[in-house]
Amino acid sequence: MENLKIRNTLEEDFVEIAELAENCSPMETERNSIYHIFTKFFKSTSFVAEFPSGAIGGFLLGFISQENPEEAYIHLLCVDPKMRGKHVGRKLVEKFTEEVTLRKCKKIYLITKPINWNSISFYKKLGFLEDRSRETLNILGVNAVKNYNGMGQHMVVFYKLID
Repeated sequence: MENLKIRNTLEEDFVEIAELAENCSPMETERNSIYHIFTKFFKSTSFVAEFPSGAIGGFLLGFISQENPEEAYIHLLCVDPKMRGKHVGRKLVEKFTEEVTLRKCKKIYLITKPINWNSISFYKKLGFLEDRSRETLNILGVNAVKNYNGMGQHMVVFYKLID
């Protein structure tokens, strides 16, 4: 969509981001304070897809590791259900990748639920690989890292090497 603008988040975007996140099942929603933290303190690596009207059609919240500045992490990616299939998510991931590459990152990580097959397929199409360096469980044909987010919270961990 050529009339869609990908831009960095603004602090005041967090309310609209929180509202959009409510419609991004099966992604879990966060407390509003988490969206606010990203739009205020990680805005150089967090992005929204904005229409000329000013409405937000999707967002990506990410950051660069403070422990290893060559690693970046996509915390949340959400596209308005009406906008899915129109490359909004791809454009947001590409913009994030471009930004963290400029900052000398070499690897991007992200996680998703093993039941989120659309997300898993999407990330694989973008060249992300499943991290199998830790103990995994096969859940519905997907390799999920055992207890990644706590007991019984198995997650598919993806990474992508970047130049």
